[in-house]
This record gives sequence, C-alpha cells and structure tokens, in this order.
Amino acid sequence: MALPIILPLAIGAVVLAGCVKVASDMRKARPLASLAGSEWGPAEATPAEQFVAFKSGGEIIGHGGCNQFFGQYTQEGETLKIGALASTKKFCADVMDAETEFLRKLQDTRRAEATHLKLNLYDADGTQLMELRRRDWD
Repeated sequence: MALPIILPLAIGAVVLAGCVKVASDMRKARPLASLAGSEWGPAEATPAEQFVAFKSGGEIIGHGGCNQFFGQYTQEGETLKIGALASTKKFCADVMDAETEFLRKLQDTRRAEATHLKLNLYDADGTQLMELRRRDWD
C-alpha cells in the first residue's frame, strides 16, 4: 500500500527539480550583443547623478555629475573603445573630482562584459574600472 503514496511524491520531486533548474537558468546572465540603445549608471552611489547612454551609430552621451558629455564609441564583441569626450564647461565644486574620474574610466575602457542589467568595464590590462547598472531596462 505504500506504492500509491510514494509514486506521487516521486513524481512531485522530479517536477520540482525541473522547475528549480528552469528558474536557475533564467537567472543566469546572458551576454548583451550590442550596447546601442542602452543607458547605464554607476552600480555604487556617487556624489551626483551620473549616466552614460550608447546610441546607435556609435554616438555616446551622458552626464558626469555636473556636465553633459558626448562623443563616439566602437564596439566589436567585448571590445569597447570610447573616443575623446567633449563636455559642457560648468563648474560644480562638490562633484568635479567624481566627474573627472567617471569620464577617465569611460575613456580608459577597452573591454566590456554586458548582460541585460549589468555592464562591467575593463582597461587594456584587464583591470575592472567600474560596474554599471542598466537604467532603461523596462
């Protein structure tokens, strides 16, 4: 008589294991093929609002905390190069150091690892420069 009880429990365990596997696979990061059309902000808190947006056609725009900036980028797979950035010339004493550092890290970028919600930027030596979170993920 134990068979009628054990069989449903065994089937339930197999089904539950399958559901856990599917949920685990869904959480795995899938590489993002292109940054075009995406917008990112620092994963860690910064003294001012900072973001970078990758537009189609290799255009990059953003805000460093005080000034707006713009320039060009090229992406081939994980290789990401950001050209010289031009910016407005306002002075905001409390955030200028953070803005300068943000722009320097962008321009030092040579490689990127991107998933739908996370972007890690690396320099030519493979040192991680910063981690960004997607702002336009809806």
